[in-house]
Amino acid sequence: MRTFEVGVSGAPTVVLPGLPVNADTWAPVVAGLGGARAVDLPGLGMSAGGRDDWPSWLAGLVADAHHLVGHSIGAAAAVEAAASHPGSVEQLTLVAPFFLQAYPSRSARWTFLTRAYLKRVGREKLAERLTGTTEAAAALGGVVADLRRGTVAATAARLLAETASPWRDDLMAKLRRHPGHVHVIVGSEDPLSPAGRAFVEGLPDAAVTIVPGAGHHPQLTHPQAVADAISARSEVLR
Repeated sequence: MRTFEVGVSGAPTVVLPGLPVNADTWAPVVAGLGGARAVDLPGLGMSAGGRDDWPSWLAGLVADAHHLVGHSIGAAAAVEAAASHPGSVEQLTLVAPFFLQAYPSRSARWTFLTRAYLKRVGREKLAERLTGTTEAAAALGGVVADLRRGTVAATAARLLAETASPWRDDLMAKLRRHPGHVHVIVGSEDPLSPAGRAFVEGLPDAAVTIVPGAGHHPQLTHPQAVADAISARSEVLR
């Protein structure tokens, strides 16, 4: 299945972007890491496929990826991969993992409206929605172009709706069984929920890094700080 990636092909450290952004928005972080790559999830960005292709796609991914860095919905993909292929993923780095943060108010019935919004939003409005300012607008030009292509917006809307489902409990159960190190990175303006923080503190081998001043998309506003945080726990994998 065609997969778009940015960075070093075949690198063992792989970034799985969140919504509604693409691998391009992680390019500065990937460059800061060195020996890493970011890939668009199936049906998102410029990758083929869709949500139903996750199992087979993730199986192929972990064949040569031992450190998964998942952002938001990408954190869910990272946990699913680690759970389905025990022993293959040595380390999980979860950036703004939605299932450990405040429960959203959105529901599945919003899918159509969300899809329509994503199909039409401009990069300035999207930057303001994601970061609170328009400073990241230039970095979102490719994201906006991708969302206007084919079924990308519809796939993103479907996944956004799933974040308000019982999937959260399933992901937490799978993460609890992960035998390797878990590193959670969140922005100070987008913290873990009290229950999420307690959950992470209860894991046998986990750490939390807080990026001061960052929100749900720290790769757009604080790329070097994110790269430094990831590198602090990934040196042994290089």
